[in-house]
Amino acid sequence: MKRRTKSRIAAATAVLAAFAAVAIGGLLIYSRLAVRTAPSPDGTMLGFIATGETQTDGNGFPEVDWEYWQGVNPDVIGWITVPGTDIDSPIVQARPDDPDYYLSHDVYRNYNPRGAVYLDAECAEMGLASRNAVILGHHYGIGEDVSGFGHIKRYSDKGYAADHALVLIQTPGSKMAYGVRFAQIIKGWEPVKRTTFANEEDYRAWYSSCLGEAAMVLDAETEPEQTVSLVSCSYNYWSWNERTVVVSSPAK
Repeated sequence: MKRRTKSRIAAATAVLAAFAAVAIGGLLIYSRLAVRTAPSPDGTMLGFIATGETQTDGNGFPEVDWEYWQGVNPDVIGWITVPGTDIDSPIVQARPDDPDYYLSHDVYRNYNPRGAVYLDAECAEMGLASRNAVILGHHYGIGEDVSGFGHIKRYSDKGYAADHALVLIQTPGSKMAYGVRFAQIIKGWEPVKRTTFANEEDYRAWYSSCLGEAAMVLDAETEPEQTVSLVSCSYNYWSWNERTVVVSSPAK
C-alpha cells in the first residue's frame, strides 16, 4: 500500500514538473516572440533594441523617423544611443497615472516581459530636461552576454566606463551629448531616486552625496547643471536585488 502511494506521488510530481517545464518554455518563447511585434519604417522587424538604425549624422546620432515612431506610440519622446554598445532605442515617457506600465509593455504597447526603455513618471512635466532625468530599462543577459540596458551593470568597471563614456540623447527638437561621470551600485530596496529638487543647494547636496557613494568615478571635478541617470537591475554585489545607476551630464 505504501509503495503504491509513493508511486502515485512520484507520478503526480513528474506530471507537475512536466507541466511547469512546458509553461516556462512557453513563457520564454512568448517573451522572445513578443519582442518583435511591429514593422519598422523599412519593413524589417524591430525589437526591444532598435538595431535597424544605421544612418547617423556627423556626431554619431542615428537618423530617427520621429513621425513613424510617434505614430507607433505618442509616448515616444526621445532616443538614446550609447556608441560601442547595442543601446540604441526609443525612449517612452511613463505616465503618472500608471508609472510602471512600461516595465511590462514594449514601445508598441504590447505586453512584453522585456518592457521598454522609459523616462520615469516623475519626469513627465519637464521630460528629458528634468534636473535629473531618470531613464530605466530591464537587464537582460547573463555575465558578459548582455543586451540593451544589460550593459549598464558593466559601468562598475572603470575601464569599461571610460571606453563607453558617451551617451547620446535626442528628441525631435534637440540633440545632446552626455559624458558619464560616475556609477552607483545600490540595493534595490533602498529609495534613492531624485528627479526634482527644492533649490540649487539641494541639487548640489544630492549630487555630492551620490558621487561620494559611487562605486566607480570617471569625473569628480565637473559640477553639472543637469544630469541623466541610467538605471537597470544588476548582479554585481547583491545578486538577488540590486540596481546600477550611471550618472551622466552634458559633455564638456
